[in-house]
Amino acid sequence: MELKTLKKKYKTKGFAASCSREVIEQGAEMLGWFLDDVLQKTLDAMRDCEAHVASEMEKI
Repeated sequence: MELKTLKKKYKTKGFAASCSREVIEQGAEMLGWFLDDVLQKTLDAMRDCEAHVASEMEKI
């Protein structure tokens, strides 16, 4: 997923409905980061561990 797509989905209530946008935005503010930076860093971290998660899921 690209940042542009995530930002669009982030605005919809159904996407990651159990996540508090307020908490995410407050966390970004506390870090002194823009929301886009937090979202991009999250995407990058998920990409970095994607293969590991996939291999663990195969074991289930």
